[in-house]
Amino acid sequence: MQLRLIAMVTPMLAMSAPSTPAHANDLGCQVLICLSNPGGATQYAACVPPMAKLWQKLATGASFPGCSGGGVAKTKVFNRDSATRRRVVMTFTDGRQQSYSIADIEHLLTAASATGTPAR
Repeated sequence: MQLRLIAMVTPMLAMSAPSTPAHANDLGCQVLICLSNPGGATQYAACVPPMAKLWQKLATGASFPGCSGGGVAKTKVFNRDSATRRRVVMTFTDGRQQSYSIADIEHLLTAASATGTPAR
């Protein structure tokens, strides 16, 4: 009887525990979170600096940053030289692939400098 009561109460206690917000501590994971936003990669102000830094890296020939914490096994940028067709395909550790548009992210550098937001 006690085991049954414990089995019923434990899930309720776990669900009532306060949740902590998700934080990404490296550029690759920050960019992954921002790109996965249905409202756009820069809908939220917190995403402008990492997306601007991403553009700076890609513009200088650097590779797309990885995010092992998000389950991403590898990333590949397609159409790097096309401002309107540029995209990144992320392959997750379970084999799934997700494509995100990174078209026209050049404007982030000018927007970040116009608002005084550092491109960390």
